[in-house]
Amino acid sequence: MSTSPASDTLRLSLAQVEQMFLDRNFQLLAQKYQIDIAGAGVTQAGLHANPNVLFMTNLYNPNTNKVLPLRTPSQVDLDNQVYNSGYLQLQVQQLIQLAGKRSKLIALAESNRSLAQLAFRELLRDLRYQLYSTYANLYYDLKALALFGNELARQQRLADSYRVALKTGGIAPFEVTRLDLANRDLQANIANYQSQIADEQATLRVLLRRGDDSLLYPISIPTTQPVLPSVSTALDSALAHRPDVALTQEQIINAERSLSLERARRTPNLIVGADYERYGNAYLNFVGLQLLMDVPIRNRNQGAIKAAELTLKSVGAGLDNQQNLVKSDVLNAYDKLKAYYTLFNSRPPDTLNQSQIQQIATDATRLYNARTIGLLDYLDKIRVYQQAQLNDINLDNNLFQSQQLLNYATNTRFF
Repeated sequence: MSTSPASDTLRLSLAQVEQMFLDRNFQLLAQKYQIDIAGAGVTQAGLHANPNVLFMTNLYNPNTNKVLPLRTPSQVDLDNQVYNSGYLQLQVQQLIQLAGKRSKLIALAESNRSLAQLAFRELLRDLRYQLYSTYANLYYDLKALALFGNELARQQRLADSYRVALKTGGIAPFEVTRLDLANRDLQANIANYQSQIADEQATLRVLLRRGDDSLLYPISIPTTQPVLPSVSTALDSALAHRPDVALTQEQIINAERSLSLERARRTPNLIVGADYERYGNAYLNFVGLQLLMDVPIRNRNQGAIKAAELTLKSVGAGLDNQQNLVKSDVLNAYDKLKAYYTLFNSRPPDTLNQSQIQQIATDATRLYNARTIGLLDYLDKIRVYQQAQLNDINLDNNLFQSQQLLNYATNTRFF
Protein backbone atom coordinates (compact mmCIF):
# COMPACT_ATOMS: atom_id res chain seq x y z
CA MET A 1 0.00 0.00 0.00
CA SER A 2 1.51 3.32 -1.06
CA THR A 3 1.54 6.21 1.41
CA SER A 4 3.57 8.64 -0.69
CA PRO A 5 1.91 12.04 -1.26
CA ALA A 6 -0.28 12.35 -4.35
CA SER A 7 -0.15 15.16 -6.87
CA ASP A 8 -2.87 17.11 -5.04
CA THR A 9 -0.97 16.90 -1.74
CA LEU A 10 0.32 20.03 -0.06
CA ARG A 11 3.70 19.28 1.48
CA LEU A 12 4.30 21.58 4.44
CA SER A 13 6.96 21.99 7.09
CA LEU A 14 5.96 22.86 10.63
CA ALA A 15 7.16 26.44 10.15
CA GLN A 16 5.07 26.80 6.98
CA VAL A 17 2.00 25.39 8.71
CA GLU A 18 2.40 27.80 11.61
CA GLN A 19 2.74 30.82 9.31
CA MET A 20 -0.33 29.77 7.34
CA PHE A 21 -2.18 29.32 10.61
CA LEU A 22 -1.26 32.82 11.82
CA ASP A 23 -2.33 34.34 8.51
CA ARG A 24 -5.56 32.45 7.90
CA ASN A 25 -7.09 31.04 11.10
CA PHE A 26 -10.64 32.33 11.45
CA GLN A 27 -10.77 32.32 15.25
CA LEU A 28 -7.59 34.41 15.49
CA LEU A 29 -8.86 36.89 12.92
CA ALA A 30 -12.19 37.18 14.73
CA GLN A 31 -10.48 37.74 18.08
CA LYS A 32 -8.31 40.46 16.55
CA TYR A 33 -11.51 42.31 15.64
CA GLN A 34 -12.52 42.10 19.30
CA ILE A 35 -9.32 43.97 20.18
CA ASP A 36 -10.17 46.65 17.62
CA ILE A 37 -13.72 46.85 18.98
CA ALA A 38 -12.38 47.32 22.51
CA GLY A 39 -10.00 50.00 21.20
CA ALA A 40 -12.97 51.82 19.72
CA GLY A 41 -14.55 51.63 23.17
CA VAL A 42 -11.56 53.50 24.61
CA THR A 43 -12.03 56.23 22.01
CA GLN A 44 -15.74 56.44 22.78
CA ALA A 45 -15.16 56.63 26.52
CA GLY A 46 -12.90 59.64 26.06
CA LEU A 47 -15.43 61.70 24.14
CA HIS A 48 -17.19 64.59 25.90
CA ALA A 49 -20.97 64.82 25.80
CA ASN A 50 -22.36 66.98 23.00
CA PRO A 51 -23.93 70.31 23.96
CA ASN A 52 -27.70 70.56 23.75
CA VAL A 53 -29.23 73.45 21.79
CA LEU A 54 -32.90 74.44 22.00
CA PHE A 55 -34.70 76.94 19.78
CA MET A 56 -38.32 77.80 20.46
CA THR A 57 -40.74 80.32 18.89
CA ASN A 58 -44.47 80.85 18.47
CA LEU A 59 -45.95 78.55 15.80
CA TYR A 60 -49.41 80.13 15.73
CA ASN A 61 -50.79 83.25 17.43
CA PRO A 62 -54.58 82.95 17.98
CA ASN A 63 -54.84 86.66 18.76
CA THR A 64 -53.65 87.68 15.31
CA ASN A 65 -54.32 84.39 13.47
CA LYS A 66 -50.76 84.43 12.11
CA VAL A 67 -48.42 81.50 11.62
CA LEU A 68 -44.80 81.96 12.74
CA PRO A 69 -45.12 85.61 13.73
CA LEU A 70 -41.41 86.37 13.83
CA ARG A 71 -41.35 90.09 12.90
CA THR A 72 -40.43 92.62 15.53
CA PRO A 73 -43.50 94.18 17.21
CA SER A 74 -44.41 97.73 16.25
CA GLN A 75 -43.41 100.59 18.50
CA VAL A 76 -47.05 101.03 19.55
CA ASP A 77 -47.24 97.37 20.66
CA LEU A 78 -43.96 97.73 22.51
CA ASP A 79 -45.17 100.85 24.30
CA ASN A 80 -48.35 99.00 25.28
CA GLN A 81 -46.34 95.87 26.19
CA VAL A 82 -48.30 93.82 23.69
CA TYR A 83 -46.04 91.13 22.19
CA ASN A 84 -48.00 89.43 19.45
CA SER A 85 -44.90 88.70 17.36
CA GLY A 86 -41.14 88.38 17.52
CA TYR A 87 -40.98 85.85 20.38
CA LEU A 88 -38.04 83.42 20.44
CA GLN A 89 -36.04 81.46 22.97
CA LEU A 90 -32.53 79.98 22.68
CA GLN A 91 -30.97 77.55 25.16
CA VAL A 92 -27.54 75.94 25.21
CA GLN A 93 -26.81 73.19 27.75
CA GLN A 94 -23.69 71.16 28.45
CA LEU A 95 -23.44 68.00 30.55
CA ILE A 96 -20.44 67.99 32.93
CA GLN A 97 -19.52 64.65 34.50
CA LEU A 98 -18.47 65.08 38.11
CA ALA A 99 -16.42 62.83 40.43
CA GLY A 100 -13.99 61.88 37.64
CA LYS A 101 -16.50 59.71 35.81
CA ARG A 102 -14.95 60.36 32.40
CA SER A 103 -11.44 59.36 33.47
CA LYS A 104 -12.84 56.28 35.21
CA LEU A 105 -14.76 55.33 32.06
CA ILE A 106 -11.55 55.62 30.04
CA ALA A 107 -9.66 53.48 32.57
CA LEU A 108 -12.37 50.81 32.45
CA ALA A 109 -12.39 50.82 28.64
CA GLU A 110 -8.59 50.46 28.60
CA SER A 111 -8.91 47.47 30.91
CA ASN A 112 -11.53 45.98 28.57
CA ARG A 113 -9.06 46.37 25.73
CA SER A 114 -6.37 44.63 27.79
CA LEU A 115 -8.80 41.77 28.45
CA ALA A 116 -9.42 41.42 24.72
CA GLN A 117 -5.67 41.36 24.03
CA LEU A 118 -5.09 38.72 26.70
CA ALA A 119 -8.01 36.67 25.38
CA PHE A 120 -6.31 36.75 21.97
CA ARG A 121 -3.03 35.55 23.48
CA GLU A 122 -4.80 32.74 25.32
CA LEU A 123 -6.63 31.69 22.16
CA LEU A 124 -3.35 31.74 20.25
CA ARG A 125 -1.73 29.55 22.93
CA ASP A 126 -4.55 27.00 22.75
CA LEU A 127 -4.75 26.86 18.97
CA ARG A 128 -0.98 26.77 18.45
CA TYR A 129 -0.70 23.78 20.77
CA GLN A 130 -3.54 22.08 18.89
CA LEU A 131 -1.77 22.83 15.62
CA TYR A 132 1.58 21.41 16.75
CA SER A 133 -0.04 18.36 18.33
CA THR A 134 -2.17 17.59 15.28
CA TYR A 135 0.72 18.11 12.86
CA ALA A 136 2.92 15.69 14.82
CA ASN A 137 0.17 13.10 15.19
CA LEU A 138 -0.44 13.25 11.45
CA TYR A 139 3.29 12.92 10.72
CA TYR A 140 3.75 9.87 12.94
CA ASP A 141 0.43 8.27 11.99
CA LEU A 142 1.53 8.44 8.36
CA LYS A 143 4.75 6.67 9.34
CA ALA A 144 2.77 3.98 11.16
CA LEU A 145 0.44 3.67 8.17
CA ALA A 146 3.45 3.21 5.90
CA LEU A 147 4.80 0.54 8.26
CA PHE A 148 1.59 -1.50 8.25
CA GLY A 149 1.08 -0.91 4.53
CA ASN A 150 4.52 -2.34 3.73
CA GLU A 151 3.95 -5.23 6.11
CA LEU A 152 0.60 -6.03 4.50
CA ALA A 153 2.12 -5.97 1.01
CA ARG A 154 4.94 -8.29 2.10
CA GLN A 155 2.69 -10.75 3.89
CA GLN A 156 0.16 -10.76 1.03
CA ARG A 157 2.95 -11.79 -1.31
CA LEU A 158 3.88 -14.53 1.14
CA ALA A 159 0.27 -15.71 1.45
CA ASP A 160 -0.17 -15.72 -2.34
CA SER A 161 2.94 -17.83 -2.79
CA TYR A 162 1.74 -20.28 -0.16
CA ARG A 163 -1.62 -20.60 -1.90
CA VAL A 164 0.26 -21.79 -4.95
CA ALA A 165 2.17 -24.26 -2.79
CA LEU A 166 -1.10 -25.39 -1.20
CA LYS A 167 -2.39 -26.57 -4.56
CA THR A 168 0.60 -28.88 -4.90
CA GLY A 169 0.22 -30.15 -1.34
CA GLY A 170 3.48 -28.61 -0.20
CA ILE A 171 2.04 -26.96 2.93
CA ALA A 172 -0.87 -27.47 5.30
CA PRO A 173 -4.07 -25.44 4.64
CA PHE A 174 -4.06 -23.95 8.14
CA GLU A 175 -0.86 -22.05 7.37
CA VAL A 176 -2.53 -20.11 4.56
CA THR A 177 -5.57 -19.48 6.76
CA ARG A 178 -3.36 -18.24 9.60
CA LEU A 179 -1.47 -15.91 7.25
CA ASP A 180 -4.78 -14.54 5.95
CA LEU A 181 -5.93 -13.86 9.52
CA ALA A 182 -2.67 -12.05 10.25
CA ASN A 183 -3.27 -9.94 7.14
CA ARG A 184 -6.75 -9.12 8.37
CA ASP A 185 -5.19 -7.80 11.57
CA LEU A 186 -2.90 -5.59 9.49
CA GLN A 187 -5.85 -4.35 7.44
CA ALA A 188 -7.73 -3.46 10.65
CA ASN A 189 -4.71 -1.50 11.90
CA ILE A 190 -4.47 0.30 8.56
CA ALA A 191 -8.16 1.24 8.71
CA ASN A 192 -7.73 2.60 12.24
CA TYR A 193 -4.80 4.77 11.21
CA GLN A 194 -6.62 5.96 8.10
CA SER A 195 -9.52 7.03 10.32
CA GLN A 196 -7.17 8.90 12.66
CA ILE A 197 -5.44 10.56 9.71
CA ALA A 198 -8.80 11.68 8.30
CA ASP A 199 -9.63 13.34 11.64
CA GLU A 200 -6.23 15.04 11.75
CA GLN A 201 -6.60 16.25 8.17
CA ALA A 202 -9.99 17.73 9.07
CA THR A 203 -8.58 19.48 12.14
CA LEU A 204 -5.73 20.98 10.14
CA ARG A 205 -8.09 22.19 7.41
CA VAL A 206 -10.12 24.05 10.03
CA LEU A 207 -7.05 25.50 11.73
CA LEU A 208 -5.60 26.63 8.39
CA ARG A 209 -8.99 27.64 6.94
CA ARG A 210 -8.60 25.57 3.80
CA GLY A 211 -11.73 24.66 1.91
CA ASP A 212 -10.16 22.49 -0.81
CA ASP A 213 -9.76 18.71 -0.70
CA SER A 214 -5.96 18.62 -1.03
CA LEU A 215 -4.13 16.43 1.45
CA LEU A 216 -1.85 18.16 3.96
CA TYR A 217 1.39 16.20 4.17
CA PRO A 218 3.83 17.00 7.01
CA ILE A 219 7.40 16.63 5.83
CA SER A 220 9.44 16.83 9.05
CA ILE A 221 9.35 17.04 12.81
CA PRO A 222 12.11 18.67 14.90
CA THR A 223 13.94 15.94 16.82
CA THR A 224 15.95 18.09 19.21
CA GLN A 225 16.28 16.97 22.81
CA PRO A 226 17.51 19.95 24.84
CA VAL A 227 18.26 19.70 28.53
CA LEU A 228 15.15 19.81 30.69
CA PRO A 229 14.64 23.11 32.50
CA SER A 230 14.34 22.92 36.26
CA VAL A 231 10.89 22.62 37.78
CA SER A 232 11.23 26.02 39.47
CA THR A 233 12.19 27.62 36.15
CA ALA A 234 9.17 26.09 34.45
CA LEU A 235 6.83 27.21 37.24
CA ASP A 236 8.18 30.76 37.31
CA SER A 237 7.95 30.99 33.54
CA ALA A 238 4.35 29.80 33.54
CA LEU A 239 3.25 32.28 36.21
CA ALA A 240 5.04 35.09 34.37
CA HIS A 241 3.98 34.26 30.81
CA ARG A 242 0.66 32.38 30.90
CA PRO A 243 -2.01 34.71 29.46
CA ASP A 244 -4.75 33.06 31.53
CA VAL A 245 -2.94 34.14 34.72
CA ALA A 246 -2.58 37.67 33.36
CA LEU A 247 -6.23 37.51 32.29
CA THR A 248 -7.32 36.72 35.85
CA GLN A 249 -5.15 39.55 37.19
CA GLU A 250 -6.61 41.95 34.62
CA GLN A 251 -10.12 40.84 35.57
CA ILE A 252 -9.36 41.99 39.12
CA ILE A 253 -8.16 45.35 37.79
CA ASN A 254 -11.25 45.56 35.62
CA ALA A 255 -13.52 44.82 38.61
CA GLU A 256 -11.73 47.44 40.72
CA ARG A 257 -12.17 50.07 38.01
CA SER A 258 -15.79 49.11 37.56
CA LEU A 259 -16.38 49.51 41.31
CA SER A 260 -14.63 52.89 41.28
CA LEU A 261 -16.88 54.02 38.42
CA GLU A 262 -20.07 52.84 40.15
CA ARG A 263 -19.08 54.68 43.31
CA ALA A 264 -18.43 57.82 41.30
CA ARG A 265 -21.92 57.53 39.83
CA ARG A 266 -23.34 58.24 43.29
CA THR A 267 -22.51 61.84 42.49
CA PRO A 268 -25.01 63.25 39.98
CA ASN A 269 -23.83 64.96 36.84
CA LEU A 270 -24.16 68.71 36.43
CA ILE A 271 -25.87 70.40 33.50
CA VAL A 272 -24.80 73.99 32.85
CA GLY A 273 -26.82 76.12 30.46
CA ALA A 274 -27.39 79.60 29.11
CA ASP A 275 -30.82 80.90 28.14
CA TYR A 276 -31.81 83.82 25.92
CA GLU A 277 -35.48 84.81 25.63
CA ARG A 278 -36.93 87.75 23.62
CA TYR A 279 -40.38 89.24 24.31
CA GLY A 280 -41.35 86.47 26.71
CA ASN A 281 -39.86 87.00 30.14
CA ALA A 282 -39.30 89.69 32.75
CA TYR A 283 -37.30 91.73 30.28
CA LEU A 284 -37.51 92.21 26.56
CA ASN A 285 -34.16 90.48 26.10
CA PHE A 286 -33.72 88.03 28.96
CA VAL A 287 -30.36 86.25 29.44
CA GLY A 288 -30.29 83.54 32.09
CA LEU A 289 -27.95 80.97 33.63
CA GLN A 290 -29.06 77.35 34.18
CA LEU A 291 -27.68 74.79 36.64
CA LEU A 292 -29.39 71.38 36.73
CA MET A 293 -28.55 68.42 38.94
CA ASP A 294 -30.45 65.37 40.18
CA VAL A 295 -30.94 65.30 43.93
CA PRO A 296 -29.59 61.94 45.19
CA ILE A 297 -32.16 61.30 47.89
CA ARG A 298 -33.38 57.78 47.03
CA ASN A 299 -31.11 56.51 44.27
CA ARG A 300 -27.44 56.63 45.17
CA ASN A 301 -26.53 53.74 42.83
CA GLN A 302 -26.55 51.32 45.78
CA GLY A 303 -27.47 48.23 43.74
CA ALA A 304 -24.79 48.71 41.07
CA ILE A 305 -22.16 49.37 43.75
CA LYS A 306 -23.09 46.18 45.62
CA ALA A 307 -22.94 44.14 42.41
CA ALA A 308 -19.51 45.59 41.58
CA GLU A 309 -18.23 44.77 45.09
CA LEU A 310 -19.40 41.16 44.78
CA THR A 311 -17.83 40.87 41.32
CA LEU A 312 -14.51 42.07 42.73
CA LYS A 313 -14.65 39.48 45.53
CA SER A 314 -15.47 36.75 43.01
CA VAL A 315 -12.64 37.46 40.59
CA GLY A 316 -10.22 38.05 43.46
CA ALA A 317 -10.85 34.56 44.80
CA GLY A 318 -10.27 33.16 41.30
CA LEU A 319 -6.63 34.29 41.16
CA ASP A 320 -5.37 31.77 43.72
CA ASN A 321 -7.33 29.01 42.01
CA GLN A 322 -5.90 29.96 38.62
CA GLN A 323 -2.35 29.98 39.94
CA ASN A 324 -2.85 26.54 41.51
CA LEU A 325 -4.27 25.28 38.22
CA VAL A 326 -1.23 26.59 36.34
CA LYS A 327 1.16 24.92 38.80
CA SER A 328 -0.73 21.64 38.43
CA ASP A 329 -0.55 21.89 34.62
CA VAL A 330 3.19 22.52 34.70
CA LEU A 331 3.97 19.69 37.13
CA ASN A 332 1.84 17.27 35.10
CA ALA A 333 3.55 18.24 31.84
CA TYR A 334 6.99 18.13 33.48
CA ASP A 335 6.45 14.64 34.90
CA LYS A 336 5.29 13.33 31.52
CA LEU A 337 8.24 14.83 29.69
CA LYS A 338 10.70 13.53 32.29
CA ALA A 339 9.26 10.02 31.90
CA TYR A 340 9.67 10.07 28.11
CA TYR A 341 13.18 11.55 28.40
CA THR A 342 14.11 8.66 30.67
CA LEU A 343 12.64 6.11 28.27
CA PHE A 344 14.26 7.75 25.24
CA ASN A 345 17.69 7.92 26.87
CA SER A 346 17.46 4.30 28.09
CA ARG A 347 17.33 2.87 24.56
CA PRO A 348 20.53 0.93 23.84
CA PRO A 349 21.95 2.76 20.83
CA ASP A 350 23.94 -0.23 19.53
CA THR A 351 21.25 -2.90 19.62
CA LEU A 352 18.07 -1.13 18.61
CA ASN A 353 19.04 0.70 15.46
CA GLN A 354 16.71 0.52 12.48
CA SER A 355 18.85 -1.81 10.38
CA GLN A 356 18.97 -4.44 13.11
CA ILE A 357 15.23 -4.18 13.75
CA GLN A 358 14.59 -4.54 10.01
CA GLN A 359 16.82 -7.60 9.99
CA ILE A 360 14.34 -9.40 12.29
CA ALA A 361 11.65 -9.35 9.59
CA THR A 362 14.12 -10.25 6.83
CA ASP A 363 15.51 -13.24 8.73
CA ALA A 364 12.07 -14.42 9.83
CA THR A 365 10.77 -14.44 6.25
CA ARG A 366 13.88 -16.17 4.94
CA LEU A 367 13.85 -18.86 7.64
CA TYR A 368 10.12 -19.46 7.26
CA ASN A 369 10.40 -19.85 3.50
CA ALA A 370 13.26 -22.30 4.11
CA ARG A 371 10.98 -24.17 6.56
CA THR A 372 13.66 -23.74 9.24
CA ILE A 373 11.10 -22.21 11.60
CA GLY A 374 7.39 -22.88 11.89
CA LEU A 375 4.45 -20.56 11.29
CA LEU A 376 3.97 -19.59 14.93
CA ASP A 377 7.64 -18.76 15.36
CA TYR A 378 7.53 -16.70 12.16
CA LEU A 379 4.45 -14.75 13.22
CA ASP A 380 5.95 -14.15 16.65
CA LYS A 381 9.14 -12.68 15.14
CA ILE A 382 7.11 -10.54 12.74
CA ARG A 383 4.95 -9.31 15.62
CA VAL A 384 8.11 -8.39 17.59
CA TYR A 385 9.45 -6.51 14.56
CA GLN A 386 6.21 -4.60 13.98
CA GLN A 387 5.85 -3.70 17.65
CA ALA A 388 9.47 -2.53 17.86
CA GLN A 389 8.96 -0.27 14.84
CA LEU A 390 5.68 1.01 16.24
CA ASN A 391 7.24 1.61 19.67
CA ASP A 392 9.93 3.78 18.09
CA ILE A 393 7.32 5.79 16.19
CA ASN A 394 5.17 6.23 19.29
CA LEU A 395 8.13 7.16 21.47
CA ASP A 396 9.27 9.85 19.04
CA ASN A 397 5.72 11.19 18.90
CA ASN A 398 5.23 11.06 22.67
CA LEU A 399 8.53 12.82 23.24
CA PHE A 400 7.60 15.62 20.86
CA GLN A 401 4.06 15.86 22.27
CA SER A 402 5.32 16.07 25.86
CA GLN A 403 7.79 18.80 24.86
CA GLN A 404 4.97 20.78 23.30
CA LEU A 405 2.80 20.15 26.35
CA LEU A 406 5.43 21.77 28.59
CA ASN A 407 5.72 24.65 26.15
CA TYR A 408 1.93 24.99 26.31
CA ALA A 409 1.76 24.73 30.10
CA THR A 410 4.42 27.42 30.56
CA ASN A 411 3.69 29.50 27.41
CA THR A 412 7.44 29.41 26.84
CA ARG A 413 9.31 27.81 23.96
CA PHE A 414 11.75 25.63 25.86
CA PHE A 415 11.80 23.26 22.85
